[in-house]
Amino acid sequence: MRLSAAILLAVVVVACKDTTAPPVPASIAPSVEAATGTAGLPLLNSPSFFVKDANGIILGDVPVTIAVTSGGGTLTNPPTRTVAGVPTAVGTWTMGKIVGVNSLTVTVGGLAPLVITINSTPGPAASIVPRNGAQSALAGTDLPNPLTLQVQDQFGNGVPGTLVSFVVTGGGGSISPGSVMTDAAGNANGVVWRLGKSATSQTTLVSAGGHFITMTATVASDFNVDVRFFGPAPSEAAEAAFDEAAARIRGTIIGDIPDVNIPATRNGAGIDISLCGVNGVIVNEIIDDVLIYASIGRIDGTGHILASASVCLIRNQSRITSIGVMKFDVEDIDALISTDRLSSVVLHEMLHVVGFGTIWTDTRRPGGILLAGGRTDNPRYTGSFGISACGLAGGTGACGGGVAVEGLPFASGTADSHWRESVFDNELMTGFVETRGISMPFSAITIQSLADAGYSVNLFAGEQYLVPFSAGLSIPGNQSRSIPAGTPWEIIGQPVLELGPAGLLRYIGNH
Repeated sequence: MRLSAAILLAVVVVACKDTTAPPVPASIAPSVEAATGTAGLPLLNSPSFFVKDANGIILGDVPVTIAVTSGGGTLTNPPTRTVAGVPTAVGTWTMGKIVGVNSLTVTVGGLAPLVITINSTPGPAASIVPRNGAQSALAGTDLPNPLTLQVQDQFGNGVPGTLVSFVVTGGGGSISPGSVMTDAAGNANGVVWRLGKSATSQTTLVSAGGHFITMTATVASDFNVDVRFFGPAPSEAAEAAFDEAAARIRGTIIGDIPDVNIPATRNGAGIDISLCGVNGVIVNEIIDDVLIYASIGRIDGTGHILASASVCLIRNQSRITSIGVMKFDVEDIDALISTDRLSSVVLHEMLHVVGFGTIWTDTRRPGGILLAGGRTDNPRYTGSFGISACGLAGGTGACGGGVAVEGLPFASGTADSHWRESVFDNELMTGFVETRGISMPFSAITIQSLADAGYSVNLFAGEQYLVPFSAGLSIPGNQSRSIPAGTPWEIIGQPVLELGPAGLLRYIGNH
């Protein structure tokens, strides 16, 4: 009887042990899943999951394996067993650095793995990357291709929906439109940059998301202007005006002309240009394309002669300037600076140096002289390009028989070398300096006169200008607002020397 009881107790104990077997995982399900993440950064809220048995009970202490399976991210501190009764977090999941699909896989025994997927997005703007290479265009024209750039996060992903702004900071050009939004790929497209009218540094400041870059472009020109000062050193403002004028000339005259090899002169010693008013200077070099000696010294005191411009040396065949000389009266410079007129006056004189009004009567010029009726009261410029430009500028009445040029009773510093003041008024190359606040536009008429002289020119470098008095050639009382006849404000010098192809130097006078 006692033996039977012992056997029964053993059977009961065995039966109890069988009912406590561990639960069997039946499914894996996501709990909280982050909708998006930022490329290259850890998720702020890590995804979690449940492992459940057949009765839907969340199981703990179940062995689990979690691994990144796409997107190139990383996972730190992943769990190796589930947590009972609550979701199990996957650990710290850092997205891959490239925007796109990121996934990790949760594996429990023989169950179908759970794949958790996150679509990463770009981070905040960290840089602005230009997509265009270096570009070049003629002065006053648009770059060949609109500006294209991309706003990127710290890992190089394009950042969409970012405002990109453009401001021209150098060269005087323009940008249109001034701001754009980046597209879905983070690109800003379709921005047109029109370069300024001078062959000088062209820059624009680009800003986006608190970041800035400077983009640059170059003005296309094969013409070189070398300005060298002699005598007293110029002020910073005066030197800047010469640099500005030279850049404007380079933006306007764009074609290269043959170099002049001064060392190839017959005696090999170079050229003494004291005959041109530059003492103590021997030129012994290759000139590309024009060399200008400039000085600021005393001429005749305040309010009289402001400046002089002359052609020192011309090329024998083309009759185009090789060396020129410009002089300004130091007594008048400060007044020109304070009234914002120095740059225009320097450009005016520099245009005389390259040929405006100084080579018009050269009988050996290819194509013949460019002035008819010189030393009369009605001289006319006869170059075909200049005449055409005058007509296009509305100057039909001023262009018949040639463009109206200043004549008698004005003195030689004004007559036969300037557009007629009573017709062309404030155009840059009339014989009178406007008062403060009145612009002096550099017109297509003047630019085309350079084409008549033999230069390759860029009309886009000019400024908008219409002939104001095209119906007649004089305005009653016009002289009352300008310098009286016989009192020129500048001295214009015709060519002094010419250099032949064999290095033969010939004196041709200053007439």
